[in-house]
Amino acid sequence: MRLSDNTLRRFIAAAQFLEAEGITELAPDVRMPVAAVERVARIAARQPERRRKLLEDVSEGKLTIMELRELLKKCRKSAKRPGGAHSTSSLDRVARELEIRNICRRGEVVLARADEDEFGWLLTTPMKRSFIVRLPEARRALILDAMMSQGSGTSFAMQRRGFLRNVLVGASLYDFVFVFAAAWHYEVEKLVQQLRPVLRKSVILVDDNCSRRPPP
Repeated sequence: MRLSDNTLRRFIAAAQFLEAEGITELAPDVRMPVAAVERVARIAARQPERRRKLLEDVSEGKLTIMELRELLKKCRKSAKRPGGAHSTSSLDRVARELEIRNICRRGEVVLARADEDEFGWLLTTPMKRSFIVRLPEARRALILDAMMSQGSGTSFAMQRRGFLRNVLVGASLYDFVFVFAAAWHYEVEKLVQQLRPVLRKSVILVDDNCSRRPPP
């Protein structure tokens, strides 16, 4: 094909990104330029919930590479590091879920950083900002929030792979795993269905506004 190694690597990376989104074939009149797919992937690393709509617009010819470049610039400028307010909101939701399920009362939960836990080192690097909830009777719950990894500089594919790996680690080592992953809800559900029943029961998806449909 007379293509350089770097060009081939870009083609393969773009194809893998599309395949992960369920796009394995294109209609004869549909074009998905590599440069456009690359920019969608970079935007997805910061705003994963936008990736499907962007891919749809690219396939329909509604977005040019130049327009995607401007969207990527705006995305980078508006990206903010996750803060304490978001963590507090997640903890409030988890405390309510624990109370509803008669596991413990809200006042009995204690929040701690995951990297301060004896098993925290097993979590992938972008998710070191996850949190542990200490419960009565020496039980522990892990909070995994997809928003906590955004803006980490890690690629979208690695973020998603690391997040799913952390769900597996959490289900194996903690009594409960509370998962906030609106953008990856389908992927998490699919993974949980493959777990053994005893582990499956420990994973609790806490999302209100998420799509349960598979990727297009």
